[in-house]
Amino acid sequence: MTPLEGLSVRDVAARLGVPSATLRTWERRYGLVPSGRSAGGHRRYSEADIGRLAVVARLVADGMPVHAAVAAIRSDPDVSPAGVGRAVEHISGDLVSVLLAAAARRDGVTVRRHVDRVIVQRGVVRAWDEVLVPLLQSVGERWREASFGIAGEHLTSEMISTSLRMAAVRASRRIPGSEPSRVVLSNAEEEQHGLPLLALEAALAEAGIGCHSFGARVPSRTLADEIGWSRPDVVFVWASMRRPDLGVLDTLEVEGHRPALVLLGGPGWSKLDLSSIDDVPVERTTDLSDAVARIGELVGTR
Repeated sequence: MTPLEGLSVRDVAARLGVPSATLRTWERRYGLVPSGRSAGGHRRYSEADIGRLAVVARLVADGMPVHAAVAAIRSDPDVSPAGVGRAVEHISGDLVSVLLAAAARRDGVTVRRHVDRVIVQRGVVRAWDEVLVPLLQSVGERWREASFGIAGEHLTSEMISTSLRMAAVRASRRIPGSEPSRVVLSNAEEEQHGLPLLALEAALAEAGIGCHSFGARVPSRTLADEIGWSRPDVVFVWASMRRPDLGVLDTLEVEGHRPALVLLGGPGWSKLDLSSIDDVPVERTTDLSDAVARIGELVGTR
């Protein structure tokens, strides 16, 4: 068989790791027909055909129904395994719908299974940006509905929290335990939203960066004491509620130890005038990927 003839269904099945019967079913039910033919008239899959099938296989493994996966790849003529392109909108939207439906019926097992899978397959940063943030935004719009309620919101948050913690544990096993952490993560005082901090901890662990991370509502005095004790290079502070000032800096000025950088995440810092802060370098970070990259620049990755 020459390269121009393409591959048979058996060869493609072996290459993608799916049964030949599955490819025949996709051809029959969803029109994923190979575009080429051999000299003898037998249908053959081109590399472009195989690329689209690989994306479908990946999406189905992510938990997407086959018909939705096919619709996703047809939304972008240039879709490929390396770059899903505009299909991402359809992919993420469908997964969010699946997760919302599971949360509405209080099916925490299904929510957790899909969140675990998307974190493993896409990594923490992509899973957070493409699926978990849109999911949390949708939950925030639906918690007032009687069919969803506060219980659905709490279940979703708890399952995401558990998945992110486990992702951090898995990744942190590759980080030498004898080395002191050079990064401290904390919520601002009275801040109760802990998921962004969990996502950053897990994403840093994936990047080979260890950290000390604290939960919700961390008093400024407590954070300053921790900084004085552990002497980190970077302190990340998250705030979703508006913060008029960075209270921990007043304490740090007295303590004598100042980190190389205080990195601020979340919309709560949008009105803070950074130009008025002279004693400690302070920057805002725009998103999870940016925070991981900036911390990595300062402390290095393994």
